[in-house]
Amino acid sequence: MSETTDVPGALAEALGAEHAAVYGYEYLRGVAGDQGRRDAAGEYSRLHKALRDTLHDAAVELGVGPETARSSYPLPSDQDAASLDAYAVGMEETTARAYVWLTAADDPALRSTAARALQAATVRALVWGGGLDTLPGFEEA
Repeated sequence: MSETTDVPGALAEALGAEHAAVYGYEYLRGVAGDQGRRDAAGEYSRLHKALRDTLHDAAVELGVGPETARSSYPLPSDQDAASLDAYAVGMEETTARAYVWLTAADDPALRSTAARALQAATVRALVWGGGLDTLPGFEEA
């Protein structure tokens, strides 16, 4: 891997984003006013939990102290459908940005996990009504 890529840092960032996404989707599942949003939030929470666990295991395997979950994360101030959808888009965009640097890892399994997670986060953001960036996960130039 190049000397400019900080795998432990990238891994910690992705793991932190997964912790936040699990928290956020569990919140959405509890407050969404319709069954479709509750079902989607439950499914996406399950997917993020699986990624969180995979990243945790990778951190332990690399000898990096895994990022622990915080006691709380920012939540939307409103609970209407548009606000909840925008919140979900924001979570997925944050998750995608967190995976960008992890895709540069030397470890093929970690790199593949990060690439698939970046792709999946982009698709979930689109499902919630987000836009498609030219380079998903990168800040706009």
